[in-house]
Amino acid sequence: MSTTTITIAIIAVICLSIGAIYISQARERARVEKIRKTNVLTERHNRMQQLLHDLPPQYLNNELRIMIAERSADTVKELLLLNKTDRLQGYLTADHDYLKNLRENNPKFPAVPVKTEAKAKEVRGYLEVLQRFVQSQHKAKRLSGGSAKKYLDHITLSICQSRADLFVGKAEAANGNGKPRVAIHNYHNAIDAFKEFAKHPQAAKAIALNKAKIKALEELADQNNQKFRDQEEARNQEANKEWDSFLDKDDNWQKKNSYD
Repeated sequence: MSTTTITIAIIAVICLSIGAIYISQARERARVEKIRKTNVLTERHNRMQQLLHDLPPQYLNNELRIMIAERSADTVKELLLLNKTDRLQGYLTADHDYLKNLRENNPKFPAVPVKTEAKAKEVRGYLEVLQRFVQSQHKAKRLSGGSAKKYLDHITLSICQSRADLFVGKAEAANGNGKPRVAIHNYHNAIDAFKEFAKHPQAAKAIALNKAKIKALEELADQNNQKFRDQEEARNQEANKEWDSFLDKDDNWQKKNSYD
């Protein structure tokens, strides 16, 4: 075998080795990228499902629900392109069924009370996630400027509503414990929570309702105060009668001694 042949063979082996290494690295990069993309899409789908099912329903309207459910279904489709499984196919079917129900029936969802600081914080966290989602959809040109603004205004109003709901819960608890003044204070805080959207019809309705509750509690507190004053006055009058009776007895005793 000539030197030239040996040299060519060595070069060929080196090239093949480099090619094999490159292919191996490319496959590893593709595998890592597939895992990364799968994780990103799975996390996105989980967030969409949390917004649909864990966020108290009073903070969404069905227009927003449809948008979120559509994005959830699109995300599952992207996941199916990476790894087709029965589990993912089941998710896609569930999303389509949910969307069909929203579009055809426009369902009403019962409100879930927000009564603790922890729950209120959780709600605000979900709504902030939704804000970023809408902003990203607008940036990606999946939402028009008008739609994005409308959705963001609704979300901001919902954040105000979540704060107000917490104060209303505290007010109701205080009133139930016989503390009307504490309840009134919390109702005032609930009104203040809407100051950014005071002219919005939904906010205006909530403000009017809370003002009516404040008025009723103030009247009740005044009645209780008057009742307390009446009871105190009655006790004072009774005490005065007892004292007068005692003085009369004392006068009679002194007169008897003087006569003796």
